[in-house]
Amino acid sequence: MRAAVLPLADPGYATLRITELEASPDGLTISIQRQQGPESHLADDGWRRSETWLSPDRVVRIRDTLEFQLGPEICDRLAGIATIRLRVQEPDIGVVGTTVVAWPQMLTSGAVDPLSRSHDDTVRLRGRPVEEPPPPPAPPFEPPPEPEPMPELRAEREPLPPVEPEGGGRTKWMIATVIVLLLAGAGYYAYTNFIESPQETVASATPPTAPAPAPAPAPPVATPAPTPAAPKKSVRETVAEYLATNPAPDAMMAKGREFAQAGEMNAAFLVWRRAAEAGSVPAQVELASFYDPLETPAKAGFTPDGARAADWYERAALAGNPEAQRKYGLLLAKGGAGLPADQGRAKAWLQQAAAQNDAEAKKALESLPK
Repeated sequence: MRAAVLPLADPGYATLRITELEASPDGLTISIQRQQGPESHLADDGWRRSETWLSPDRVVRIRDTLEFQLGPEICDRLAGIATIRLRVQEPDIGVVGTTVVAWPQMLTSGAVDPLSRSHDDTVRLRGRPVEEPPPPPAPPFEPPPEPEPMPELRAEREPLPPVEPEGGGRTKWMIATVIVLLLAGAGYYAYTNFIESPQETVASATPPTAPAPAPAPAPPVATPAPTPAAPKKSVRETVAEYLATNPAPDAMMAKGREFAQAGEMNAAFLVWRRAAEAGSVPAQVELASFYDPLETPAKAGFTPDGARAADWYERAALAGNPEAQRKYGLLLAKGGAGLPADQGRAKAWLQQAAAQNDAEAKKALESLPK
């Protein structure tokens, strides 16, 4: 996904615009993380060590763009920070997008109270007050239109018939005679050609044979109409339908392997994350590998995050998983992607994996500085 922050005219308010993200605006939450300091996750009451999800009061989709309204709880605390890491979470699905956003310079409102404190994992943001538009002005008074004048009535005298000159009667008689002759000729022609015309009769010994009727054409074979193909479901819809059946952690682990073998790594990630949150140790190891900066190339194009990878590796390592202990030790030995190296802790975890006969952990111990 892509994101940009646009400051508004009011100090302390901005609009976050996100594109190239197929997600419903209902219930979306965001996570904002800075690079400096141990308390790197932003809440509406300050910075925390653990990840916090912010729930805006108003999220609107305009065509292919999602708009989040941000208030002083975020804008005032991000003053002076150049870039932030932004993550978007959808209900019942999880994280659906991650990106890095440049934070612009903008005026602060000064309305943030640094002494207020809350301990909720998801906090509500105070939205920007909506100003109602003033009522439209009343239309100006217009006088009623003047009535149109009545048309003037005038009496007109009917013209007198023209007076025929002398000799006009003889002309009329000649015209009538010609008309009578024409009508008589037309009647004689019609009588001789249509009324009294003799019909020719042809005598034959046998009645004429009627032509054989042509064979009826075969009825056309109805071709079944092609069945329209069902629209292909998105990855999020497929995973959501599967998770709605409330599968067990072991079943989710197996389903994630099926998605991975089919090349659907994003679907595998969503299923393994639900299984990892339910306590599946193998799923926790798989989920950590998506963030592990030592994985080359990165799985499914994920951005490396050393702190996230270490968190999931540590959960599985504390459960006694030798693979998680080895990978956690190797990550601590090299560090990277925001995670500082710690040789002492790295050696301790590699020794625990080697004690469980992990051959790779034994080789890694030999390569550590004495």
